[in-house]
Amino acid sequence: MATRLAAAIVLVSLASLAIATIVGIRSGSQLGRNIYRAQLTQLGGAGSYDVAAQLNAIRSATEARALSPAAADAIPRFSRALDQIDRTIQINTNAVVAELTTAYTDRYLAPDGPSGTRVPVGELVPTGVGALYLQQQYALEAVDADTGDLVPIGSASDGRTVEVRLAADPGLLDDAGDGTDWSATHALYHPGYRRTVDELGLVDLYFIEPDQSRIVYSVEKRPDLGTSLVTGPFGGSVLAKTVGQVIDDPAAGTVMSDLSFYTAAPGRTVGVVASPVFDGDRFVGVVAAMFDGAQFTDMLTVGDGVVLDASSEPVDVYLIGSDGTLRSNPRPFLADPQAFLDGSESSGLITPTQRATIETTGTAVLTQPAVGATFIAAEDGDTDVAERGSMTGGQVYSTVTALPFDGVDWYVASEVGPQAAEASLGSFRDILVVGASVFVIIIAFLAVAWANRIMQPVRTISERLGSIDKDQEPLEIPDQSPVEMHHLAASFASMVATLDEQQVGLALAREERLGLLRQMLPAAVADRLANGEVDGIEQVPQASVVVLVVRGLGELVRAARAETDRDLIDRLHSELDGLAEQYGLDRIKVVGDAYFGACGHDRPFIDHAPRVVTFATDARNAVRSIGSGAGVHLDVAVGIDTGPVTVGMTGGSRLVYDVWGETVNAAHALARRAGAGAIVVSDETHSMLPDEVSSDPSQIGDATVWTVSDSTLGSSGRTT
Repeated sequence: MATRLAAAIVLVSLASLAIATIVGIRSGSQLGRNIYRAQLTQLGGAGSYDVAAQLNAIRSATEARALSPAAADAIPRFSRALDQIDRTIQINTNAVVAELTTAYTDRYLAPDGPSGTRVPVGELVPTGVGALYLQQQYALEAVDADTGDLVPIGSASDGRTVEVRLAADPGLLDDAGDGTDWSATHALYHPGYRRTVDELGLVDLYFIEPDQSRIVYSVEKRPDLGTSLVTGPFGGSVLAKTVGQVIDDPAAGTVMSDLSFYTAAPGRTVGVVASPVFDGDRFVGVVAAMFDGAQFTDMLTVGDGVVLDASSEPVDVYLIGSDGTLRSNPRPFLADPQAFLDGSESSGLITPTQRATIETTGTAVLTQPAVGATFIAAEDGDTDVAERGSMTGGQVYSTVTALPFDGVDWYVASEVGPQAAEASLGSFRDILVVGASVFVIIIAFLAVAWANRIMQPVRTISERLGSIDKDQEPLEIPDQSPVEMHHLAASFASMVATLDEQQVGLALAREERLGLLRQMLPAAVADRLANGEVDGIEQVPQASVVVLVVRGLGELVRAARAETDRDLIDRLHSELDGLAEQYGLDRIKVVGDAYFGACGHDRPFIDHAPRVVTFATDARNAVRSIGSGAGVHLDVAVGIDTGPVTVGMTGGSRLVYDVWGETVNAAHALARRAGAGAIVVSDETHSMLPDEVSSDPSQIGDATVWTVSDSTLGSSGRTT
């Protein structure tokens, strides 16, 4: 009683504490989830603001350069100077092309292109005189191989060995000293625009005249200098398309492109901002700024990243383009590219071809697809934090929102692994559970001490009344005890003896009933019925059903030889049941002259189809033999089908074990269509038979059936 009293106190305390703990865990967990969801949204918002601010800065700087009077003056001057070079300068174009090809090999021609193929020379080196001349004068440098001194490009070698090579930084040269108007104009404007490129971290800055879409000036003197963006080698590039939009409709203002690969800037993903230049009302050209997309990766993955918990991995923030591919490299890719690509490929997000492209270019930008659920949420404007798949096949909590910038259709996704997001929640739950456990232990000790003190008098009385040890001799009541106690002891002894006898009788009755059931039903079904399982109906995905129609049995029954016929029918059924047991079949039922059997529905025989065919062959021989011995003509027509069946007890209060379904109906139909002595199997059954079973195909309606003409299967040949 003391134990029960203490247990009751502990249970009440435990229940109260459990309710309080559960409420606390739920409230704390929800609060923690709200906190990390808000942090995840805030981090994504901060990243999108930084990217939008950088794009705005690039666009504003480009527009400012386009609006300045210097650009309106410089573009026509550069254009006229380039035309003058085309008319007046004489160069050996083949020699210059050879020099440029040699010099550009390491920087521009050697690396594989974005598609994983080598860039052809024709897609890089121009053919026009002006473009060749400017690139020779500003992108190349000549060095005396003996002294290492620089010598003028195109000057006589005077017996010296001169090596022509690509200048280390062509953008640093203000004046090539060749005396052309173009170089004089370049010396005037170039220092200022070079500072613009350096301050904004641009890839390059271009001036393009609108008549032929020629690049009349560039800061970095890449292979596109002097070429036409319509007919030159860079036609169709991201620079050409962006500038072309401005030239087609200058009144529309500034145009910004999405990121793309650009042959003249290998190894980079670049974007272009192009702004029209007007001299009064006259459209005189375009200022185009090319920016490096890698800056957005640096911006979103700076340092070790922001973490939600001191022990967790950082939040990953990255950009997604309108085509569903990335516009910045995710942090896991930067940390371990091979592991990232392995996970992405194994999860089916990228193809082997896409992986090869990423490995060739060294960046996942423009190739790696974002997870479909993330991209769909971005397009639908769903900014909620949700659990979605990651690009490496795991699960993350993520939120995605549109970039607040009208120049490009990008989205900013921020995500973190569940372990990192739930780290602080797990610590909170652990502390709460440990505290509750300690409190329960303290309550238990106090409750036991209190209950023992309260129940001490009752325990003393109970011990005085006596105790019973189960290992002691049977209970004996002293003679001086009241007669009621003797009667009670005798009643207990009689009850124990009666219970023992009843248990033995029940066991014998159960065995007798189980033996009878096993004679009437399959053994496994009989065992289930003996255990009270009478309502089970099972769907068996595949079993083989055989139906034997005994030809001549109906005439025999109508011949009014009741006793003889009954013995003959009993022999038939006994022989068929024996063969069924031999080959692992169960007799399902006998309906008139039809014997139904099945295999594979109750015991998992993988060769149930060969078994029923072998059974049918032996059954045919047995029926003929029995008929011959009895002086009557008996034969069988057999139908066999394989497929799903339903197995169970039917009949309501009068239970009957049965197997039914389309497979049973099909086998019965085949048996009724078969001729005497024929064994007809369905196409499904035929596909499961070994090659040594001879059969001939025939057609019943639209279905193909097979007549087994011979079988070499026997009890020794079947698979067990």
